[in-house]
Amino acid sequence: MPSKTGPGAVLVAMTVANAMVLTDQTAVPLALPAIGQEFGIASGGVQWVLNASLLPLAGLLVLGGRLGDLLGLRRVFLAGSVLFAVASAAAGLAPSFPVLLAARIAQGAGGALLLPATVALVSAAYGSARRGRALGTMAGFAAVAGAFGPSLGGLLTVTLGWRSVLLLNLPLLVVTLVVAVPAVPPDGPRRAGTRVDAPGAALLGIALVGLVFGLAQSTTWGWGSPAVQAALVTCVLAAAAFVGWERHTADPLMDLGLLRAHPHYLGSTLSQALAGMVEMGLGLILPLLLVLNLGMDPATAGLALLASTAPMVLVAPLAGRWYDRVGGRIPLVAGFAALAVSGAMLAPAALFNEYLLLLPGLVVYGTGLAVVLTVNDPVGLDTVPGRDHGQASGVSATAEQGGGAIGIALLYAVFHHTYLARLHEEVALRGLAPLTDTTGAALRSDLEAAEQTGLDAHRFDEGTVAYLEAARTASDHGYRIVFVAVVVIGVLGMVTSALLVRGPVPEGHEVDTG
Repeated sequence: MPSKTGPGAVLVAMTVANAMVLTDQTAVPLALPAIGQEFGIASGGVQWVLNASLLPLAGLLVLGGRLGDLLGLRRVFLAGSVLFAVASAAAGLAPSFPVLLAARIAQGAGGALLLPATVALVSAAYGSARRGRALGTMAGFAAVAGAFGPSLGGLLTVTLGWRSVLLLNLPLLVVTLVVAVPAVPPDGPRRAGTRVDAPGAALLGIALVGLVFGLAQSTTWGWGSPAVQAALVTCVLAAAAFVGWERHTADPLMDLGLLRAHPHYLGSTLSQALAGMVEMGLGLILPLLLVLNLGMDPATAGLALLASTAPMVLVAPLAGRWYDRVGGRIPLVAGFAALAVSGAMLAPAALFNEYLLLLPGLVVYGTGLAVVLTVNDPVGLDTVPGRDHGQASGVSATAEQGGGAIGIALLYAVFHHTYLARLHEEVALRGLAPLTDTTGAALRSDLEAAEQTGLDAHRFDEGTVAYLEAARTASDHGYRIVFVAVVVIGVLGMVTSALLVRGPVPEGHEVDTG
């Protein structure tokens, strides 16, 4: 049954829904210091406010896409939207840190239901000739909204408090439902004779949680910790079991044959994971750089990050049209090249703690990210049969969100370990007394407090202020290594896209619309 209001209304509703999830992810990092201060949680622990949402989101996205194929995209989309909003309200009103984490887990589950359906519903509303532009428009505008998240998160945290950042999802949900309910046509009959692959979903979730937990806790417990090593081993075993199970089960959660049969789809999935690593990882790292090393308060840091947002407003719509003309290979290679160049520009600039030196790199970063995120969805879907669009969009979203969770843990671990190693060297070079457990904890506490207001030496304890210059130099080094890692990820994306995404999809290739 066709939409009552036309495909344009479907596109608007799905874009707002995407923006709701992405803005939540990018706004929350600026609220983390305030959350940690209210509940008395250190920066390493408060990072789990992000991961508590990202992990179920990444782990359940393929399941969400599969449920859309089996139960109906409209049903699953509406259920996910309501769950996401109810969980957002619970998180915004949480009386304790455990309640906040539980609500964030529910948010992730709701997002896992609604995100795959948004891509599949827009794909179904538009014909193959217009699908690339429509999906590019949705991804582009959602990416723009997500890019404004840091500015919004910083401003809301300073003016209305961190809870307003989470409660912002409620008016966005109202807009989504008002437009979506009349626009999205009713679902057809549910598929008979198929089942949900619960073991596959469980194994995929365990693999993701094991990897992210191991990377994240290495900054607290060290790589030699039995718990960290056990988490990483569990990840490897669960991933191997997942692949084996999916190859032999009758109704797989993820049809691995699709990845083998469609290089464009495989390329876009890997590309999405790499882009997610950079997007979410720098979403955590850049505010720390601006607040702690450049002395900005969270609101000012959010405004400073508009430098990476502004290019998206112009680039995202153009990237969708570029894809329609030339296919995905050239835009993706160019987008990842821009990400690599941005890392090469930001790495030396991070040593000087001057915003104007960081500005060009931030602009190039936003440009590259806009191209990659806008083009990825149509690259994969244009070669996958329509009956599998729910699953395919779920896999694509899983790649981005799973890559994001890994990126947060990995880039923060890179920063933390290089920072600590350099800190002890700088302390020795300055002839200062070695940091003890007491002075180290006091320095860490003062730095975490500074995340709220920007770095000000006058606020530091008398016993730790002498170590401040050593800490700044060490953190400069840590940020530089993080940006070098971004260069590596960008190069990997260029190579992956060049090898797997060969060019435009032949006209009329995707003929099975389900």
